[in-house]
Amino acid sequence: MVSRGLVLGLALFSCGPAAVFAAAPSIQVVPARLVPGTALRITVSGIGADARLRGTLLDTQLVFLRGPDGTWAAFAGIDLDTPPGVYIFEVSGEWDDSATLEHAGEITVVARDYPTEQLKVAGKYVEPPPEVAARIALESAELKKIWARATPEKFYDGSTMRPLAGVAGRNFGRRRVFNGKPRSPHSGADLAAPVGTPVPAAARGRVALARELYFSGNLVVLDHGGGVYTLYAHLSRMDVAEGTMVAAGDIIGQVGATGRVTGPHLHWGARIGEARVDPGRLLELLAGDR
Repeated sequence: MVSRGLVLGLALFSCGPAAVFAAAPSIQVVPARLVPGTALRITVSGIGADARLRGTLLDTQLVFLRGPDGTWAAFAGIDLDTPPGVYIFEVSGEWDDSATLEHAGEITVVARDYPTEQLKVAGKYVEPPPEVAARIALESAELKKIWARATPEKFYDGSTMRPLAGVAGRNFGRRRVFNGKPRSPHSGADLAAPVGTPVPAAARGRVALARELYFSGNLVVLDHGGGVYTLYAHLSRMDVAEGTMVAAGDIIGQVGATGRVTGPHLHWGARIGEARVDPGRLLELLAGDR
């Protein structure tokens, strides 16, 4: 379960004499305990349906989307390489042509030590040959463009499904050493399963990418709106096309062993902007935001 959130008071709230509200606006951050790799949700309630909200956290723009209960929510991520410390987030907005808010709040990121794992893979995935350098750079740039694109539309609807239900995800955040050479921390959960096992979408979204990449193998990326993405790597086949919409539980591909792998499994990852976050924890937040 997601931990209880922290309710923060507004630094400044003003409205014209004609504006009447049942309750003062409030801001809630969930979860309260933040470590590198955490997904969080910032919810604003008690404001108008026509609100125009803006915000920033860790140099990333917050995209606020309105839910059916009248609240506004934005998702953010604490990247795996974020140092412990206190960070400021800001929220501002206007609504009803007469009300505004300006808020500066704090979040505290505490340290978490992820273990290190030693892995053995084909040498071409540790020291790629020169002839694939341009391909790797192009694929990396394309992914960065996707992470930087925060769709101002809410695709997720509260319905969620954990890919390969019942299979425990391993090694999110672990520091990896491939063939004796340190590499970046593991940005997803590895779900072991035989080749050909169907892979369902974790939540409703639009297919942002469905193609074969050098390191990821066959990769499907789903855009859930508001800068939230999940990704499904090393597939043996992809059963969706870019630009199509899928619902939670729709089959998007099959487990495989393509790209940089040690054996058949699903690499299930999540991004909020460029922040690498735990996909399982993100799914809990999406399930609670209908």
